Amino acid sequence: MKMLRIVLLVLGLLLIADSAVVATLSNFNLGVILPAFFGVPLVLLAWLLPKMDHGFLAVLKWAAILGYAIAGGILLVCGILMGTAAKRSEDVDADALIVLGAAVHGDRVTWVLSNRLDTAAAYLETHPDCVAVVSGGQGSGESVSEAAAMQKYLIEQKGIAPERILVEDQSTNTRENFAFSKALLDRERPSSSRVAFVTTGFHVFRAGRVARAAGLDAVGVAAPDVWYIALNNFLRESVGICVYALRGQL
Repeated sequence: MKMLRIVLLVLGLLLIADSAVVATLSNFNLGVILPAFFGVPLVLLAWLLPKMDHGFLAVLKWAAILGYAIAGGILLVCGILMGTAAKRSEDVDADALIVLGAAVHGDRVTWVLSNRLDTAAAYLETHPDCVAVVSGGQGSGESVSEAAAMQKYLIEQKGIAPERILVEDQSTNTRENFAFSKALLDRERPSSSRVAFVTTGFHVFRAGRVARAAGLDAVGVAAPDVWYIALNNFLRESVGICVYALRGQL
């Protein structure tokens, strides 16, 4: 019993600490608070466990065990879906590559976005006939559109020829990324029959479903995640997959 309480306490405190640290390093989103959401009950369980043998507290203990078991099963399934989709991206041959935007700081790309752009640049180097569509509008705290920052990075940092980059700078979410990029490709590159997209690995599965809804039969190319927010992104994306499943969008 004592060892179990220690394990629960340490795990809970680590999850709470994750939320606290990431909150200072990343833009606030659901993924920031989810570790603490799972961690706080573990700390409470560690404190109350010796008293949870009878009555309401016993019911609460088994409800918590059931809740964590269900959550664990859901996370396992979501992890398999994400991992399978990301691995499938290894063999992609496309005429056009849509690079999904992410937040920029002023006019500078973030680590998440630079990973996507580095992945896109590597793909473009090995596929010389492929063009890139950089997709993302201007959000709060951004002095330029995400697409403009992405275009600048690819040209100045990665040496991609400007004529190989199409700019879609009006989208505000993933659905618009694909819808507006498709409209741009239909207008500027109507011969592009094979389309791929670049996003962070955890996002490839759900983004592929969004692309399909926008009329694009596109395969995802996975970019690496930023290590210190990987857990937060995984938990947030798992919630997103569950929401899509409940809506019948998977």
